[in-house]
Amino acid sequence: MPGIPTDLAVHHLNVDPRFKPVKQKKRSFAPESNEVIKKEVGKLLESQIILKVYYPTWLANPVLGYHLIKMIEEDREKTSFITEEGIYCYRTMPFGLKNAGVTYQRLVNKLFQNQIGRSMEVYVNDMIVKSRTDRQLVPDLREILGILRESRMRLNPKKCTFGVRSGRFLGFLVSRDRIRANSDMFQTIMDMAPPRSVKEVQRLTGRMAALNRFLSRSAVRGLPFFRVPKAPKDFQWTEECQRAFADLKAYLAELPTLTAPEQGETLFLYLSACNETVSAVLVREDRGVQRPIYYVSHALQGPETRYTPAEKLALALVHAARKFRPYFQAHSIIVVTDQPLRQILAKPEVSGRMTKWAIDLAKHNIGYQPRTAIKAQVLADFFAEGASLTLTELSSPREDAGPNEPWVLFVDGVSSKEGSGAGLLLISPTGEELTYALRFDFPASNNEAEYEALLPGLRIAHQMGITAIKVRSDSQLVVLQVRGEYEAKEEVMKKYLAKVQKAIALFDTFKIERVPRSQNKRADALSKLESSSFAHLNKEVLVEVVKQKSIDQVQILAIDSSATWMTPLVNFLSSGALPENKIETSRIQLRAAKCRGTGTEMPRLPGARPTAPPASSGNDPHPQSLALRSMGDRPFGSFPPSPGEI
Repeated sequence: MPGIPTDLAVHHLNVDPRFKPVKQKKRSFAPESNEVIKKEVGKLLESQIILKVYYPTWLANPVLGYHLIKMIEEDREKTSFITEEGIYCYRTMPFGLKNAGVTYQRLVNKLFQNQIGRSMEVYVNDMIVKSRTDRQLVPDLREILGILRESRMRLNPKKCTFGVRSGRFLGFLVSRDRIRANSDMFQTIMDMAPPRSVKEVQRLTGRMAALNRFLSRSAVRGLPFFRVPKAPKDFQWTEECQRAFADLKAYLAELPTLTAPEQGETLFLYLSACNETVSAVLVREDRGVQRPIYYVSHALQGPETRYTPAEKLALALVHAARKFRPYFQAHSIIVVTDQPLRQILAKPEVSGRMTKWAIDLAKHNIGYQPRTAIKAQVLADFFAEGASLTLTELSSPREDAGPNEPWVLFVDGVSSKEGSGAGLLLISPTGEELTYALRFDFPASNNEAEYEALLPGLRIAHQMGITAIKVRSDSQLVVLQVRGEYEAKEEVMKKYLAKVQKAIALFDTFKIERVPRSQNKRADALSKLESSSFAHLNKEVLVEVVKQKSIDQVQILAIDSSATWMTPLVNFLSSGALPENKIETSRIQLRAAKCRGTGTEMPRLPGARPTAPPASSGNDPHPQSLALRSMGDRPFGSFPPSPGEI
């Protein structure tokens, strides 16, 4: 048997010489079995797959396999085995060796490096040649078979199929644009009886893991199984487990069919976050129909269960980006969500983990768009299953929420000896809540604190893309001033009111109303917490420290480029222009006689240092800028002496 040339591949055992050689004992077999072994050994000798040895240091028990790659000569005796007729070792690599699969994969990757991903897919000894059209299939096969012939690789004709529109690859049924689960994979679960031990529960969850990419929200379905005690003596199969087991079988009976994306196609990602799990589904649009590509789900562990709803949703996106890395690298991804995920990730400084996630996601081309209609039943099931399993679903919309229903913003500010702060509570039409706490690093009165609470609330709402908002505050002064029923008399209040009116203009619909303090308890509690200390704040509260008042403006020293006493003199020296007043004309001519410089050169008196004119902006009344380059530059001579100078 010729086998693969040694310049292409040769197998090494890489045995550590420090370990003592292993010698297995000769096994006893029945006479009938010995007769079969004798015939098989004869076939291997005739094919030059094995050879006889006499003094081996190792006696292993490798099994028969795919004898194409030769063993390196110094490792042959380490594959020795003993029979009734003698001791033999392998000249070629048997598949019973632990690292045999790696060597074979390395070989096929080298042989088909120009075809993998284009017209061929290979995983160890599973090979598939794929062609888009019938006409292209023959040239692709001719190319692949030519490589096989040149490398002397042999195929098993019984396992080869040609010219089919669908086939089995890596346990899946693959066709032109569909990927289905092999019936053997889920039929084992369908035929299972309810588990009666911890081992059987582990066997069930392992079989579910093999079908994860087909299972919508697999972590939610497996939660009851994950909660089963691990100790055998504490095993208990509850009613909840039995219901989940029955629901799983019902779902497997109608397992969805997956699809593959086209090159350069824009893909859509839907996210879901519950109290204990996060999930995602990657889909593509095919002639107006949304078809799933891949499902992923993650059960929250330890501290993850205490994340805020916003952080859980961001975690779902991060897990999806890591699981779908090949898709994220090759395609533009649109995240479809009814939550302000873009704004949450755009301001990651509120949490260290959010900063890390934002950096991790920045390398991908990710866009965001609001979720509207669901165009596929599999996606409707993806969002509906949370309610059926009695888990609090972050992204499940309320049925009575209208498309133009406003968001509600509760605001409250407080000022005390310990400090001042504000609390914000933003509630969406679907009932989700965002809490925000502000600490002011400046002194503020109660009324100023109320305005300082309202302005950031409107700013955050605008950044989230909200167009309709209803503000509720317990400050009578702020509410009535914004409505126009009270006049802002103090200068500070006028500035705050102008800021608020400018922010209101950014919304299509705005309404503000006063509520009793008893109805504003949560925002009031946030403001009081923030004005005292950070130590006992709940992690679900987003915190920001405000350094200066909203009405404070940065003071700058503006340069006045209007006409000065030097302008007529410069105009006369540059263009000869003189005013109509004779007295002024005489004065300018007298001064000009003491100056030197014409054109673009700066005029100067005798004894003054020459100064190169800076570039003009074009708006100066004279062609040269009159700004001094340094304190020592005096284009019109020295400063006049002081009265006391001698």
